[in-house]
Amino acid sequence: MVSEREKQIYNSYLYATRSAKNQPTKFRKDFSKLKDEDFIALKKLSGFFNKHTHINYRDWFAAPFEVYSKEEYFDLRFFNTRKALRCYSLYMKEKELSNPDTDENINTLKEGLKFIYNYCVDNKMSVDEYRIHITGNMPTCLLHLQEHRLSFYLLHALDVEKTIKSVENSILNFIVQDFHTVFARTRTKFSGSATYKLKAKDGITKIKTIVETKQK
Repeated sequence: MVSEREKQIYNSYLYATRSAKNQPTKFRKDFSKLKDEDFIALKKLSGFFNKHTHINYRDWFAAPFEVYSKEEYFDLRFFNTRKALRCYSLYMKEKELSNPDTDENINTLKEGLKFIYNYCVDNKMSVDEYRIHITGNMPTCLLHLQEHRLSFYLLHALDVEKTIKSVENSILNFIVQDFHTVFARTRTKFSGSATYKLKAKDGITKIKTIVETKQK
């Protein structure tokens, strides 16, 4: 039996494989004749995504095509391997340093703003409180960066540099290798952004207002 969520996972895989070759995607509706090896791989992936809820299906399946070649073929079983995890890690690091004004980064911004909004509402805090919030001994925004809920560019828009300065370098480099180098490079790109910076600042202002209204 294939669940609705597993159908979404499978069709996200199809979308990634077709998009890499600039081909249209015909999403699968009938899963009754799914190959045994694909059924097993899909169940394993479902368990993996249940455990790692912060991972976006789109990023997980797109990673090897960006790291290796769009011409290669990766079957569903590949995405349950350590090699797939390495691809994902490399891809996400490259994505962090890409032009902030790309459509992909603008979409990531929207997802990040939505996440901050939901987190603030669920935890009854303002956006300003979120900026300096600590979980354990770690700024919450850095934990969310580590989980790829937020990007470096969104951290710059939130203006959390003072919060980050309170964290030891060894911890920062555990979260992201060469943290300060990535932080400085993305800050420069953020400052020179034509689109992202404006959309991010506007989005933060809007969610601040909505969150404050909800909490009155």
